[in-house]
Amino acid sequence: MKKRSIIALLMVAILLIGMFSGCADGSADEESQGAESESQEDLKAMIGNYPIADESNPLTLKIWSTMGDTIANDIKDFNDILAFQEMEERTGIHIEWEHAGSGQDTEAFNLMLATRDLPDLIRNNIGSEGKEAIKYVQDDVIIDISPYMEYAPNFKGILDENPDLYKQLADDNGGIYFFPSLNLDIRTRVYRGFMIREDWCEDVGMDIPQNTDELYEVLKAWQENDVNGNGEKDEVFSGRGSSDFLVYNLLWCFGSHFGFQLKDGAVTHGILTDEFKEGMAYIAKLYAEGLIDPDFLTNDTTKWESKFISEEAGVAYGIASRIDKFNKNVEGAHFVPIAVMNGPDNRPGYTYDNTITNIYKTQQTVCITTVNENIEKSMMWMDYVYSPEGEILFNLGVEGVSYEIGEDGKPHYTEALTNDPQGRPQNQMQLLYAPGGSQWPVNVTMDALYCQKTEDELNAFETYSSNIPETSEILPPFTLTEEEMSSITSKLTDVNTYVDEVLGSLAIGKLSIDEIDTVVIPRLESLGIQDILDVYQTAYERYMEKA
Repeated sequence: MKKRSIIALLMVAILLIGMFSGCADGSADEESQGAESESQEDLKAMIGNYPIADESNPLTLKIWSTMGDTIANDIKDFNDILAFQEMEERTGIHIEWEHAGSGQDTEAFNLMLATRDLPDLIRNNIGSEGKEAIKYVQDDVIIDISPYMEYAPNFKGILDENPDLYKQLADDNGGIYFFPSLNLDIRTRVYRGFMIREDWCEDVGMDIPQNTDELYEVLKAWQENDVNGNGEKDEVFSGRGSSDFLVYNLLWCFGSHFGFQLKDGAVTHGILTDEFKEGMAYIAKLYAEGLIDPDFLTNDTTKWESKFISEEAGVAYGIASRIDKFNKNVEGAHFVPIAVMNGPDNRPGYTYDNTITNIYKTQQTVCITTVNENIEKSMMWMDYVYSPEGEILFNLGVEGVSYEIGEDGKPHYTEALTNDPQGRPQNQMQLLYAPGGSQWPVNVTMDALYCQKTEDELNAFETYSSNIPETSEILPPFTLTEEEMSSITSKLTDVNTYVDEVLGSLAIGKLSIDEIDTVVIPRLESLGIQDILDVYQTAYERYMEKA
């Protein structure tokens, strides 16, 4: 007991010495605390006026951030990136970065939380889902930034002008927990759609199909005329049965989906609609006649791509980058984008691609932590990213250094990015100058895409975004309460697993279309799909009530 008492007294003495020594020399605290002595009036006077710190009143903020492997070998920390160097010059705030080692992001992040050794801000994907962000608030890791929104006038202005964005970011009580990367310009977020070999259409004297009837005729003509010249009827619509590039995206042309959707303001599942039967019957017909890739259920991305490289496939639902890739790798091929096709008799098609309606990215989010003693200035610092000047800085870098304005009036990367002496590719170099959208939140602009994308990709962005079909049936990104989630988690897993099985079976004829009513829907009901719909409906109505 005596030994423990002595140890306890020693610890108290050490703490007291530390306290008095801190009082004697508070320079370190002054720099890290920064605006401790500043009044609210002083802080409000700084809003929108940069710099917000200087040599007479310095401020250092600590930020924990993941660092992608792409640039991990090129820099020590983000202070080696041009945009952050310029950011410090313009705002006056110095950043002390903490990065995890390569491949250790999750481990390092969890260790930081376990030890409660929190920085002032965190750049991670904890804003990827609303319920995750709320969890970190409940665990006293991050704060709700909505009460401090006046210190971020640029960001607040964006929210005020985009009510759908506010609904997507705010929880049911109006809380906002992170700064996101945005795609306010629809052209920057619509990068998926149908693509087709225009040269094959020209070879058989047909126009690019605009509806499902025309697509059927084009596929038949390709095979009858052997447009790939290999002596076999193997020119097909290719896709996959899961993940990306789905064959089932053809359902959208009929106004149905392979997942949950809205119908007349009510949450339902595509498989429960009459349009689903019509669309799946069309897919089954194409498969039965050999017009759909026979391997679509087992295709992975590599195998799917090989169908186009080997000139077996000529049409699919893909992404802009594949149009560019196939045009470069298939001699004589000319793939072009086409909008979501209409249904039979040219009935208007729909889309259920939520990238069209989701304005913010689920990665690259920045949160303010509960230990941050300079919340107002942290808000101002982050808000600079959303200012017109910050938008340019994080999308393009600095004019004359990383980009120049060409004779066409558009920005173009300089040779510092396009012709690196070390041979590093442009996308890697871009991160060293302007990391917005990939390594840091920003409103991604078309100016950035003009610098980053090829002509074929830009054409796809423009085509897809200028031909947006009806989107009112896309389910918005509402969040569920913990109670709601726990009540349907197992049911949701069972339903989704069964739906995946059913889609493949219907497509290849293992199940008939008539069995949707007699077998499939009763099975879904027994798995609890109505309970899921009830929970989703409540969450959807709650989402729509957000101011």
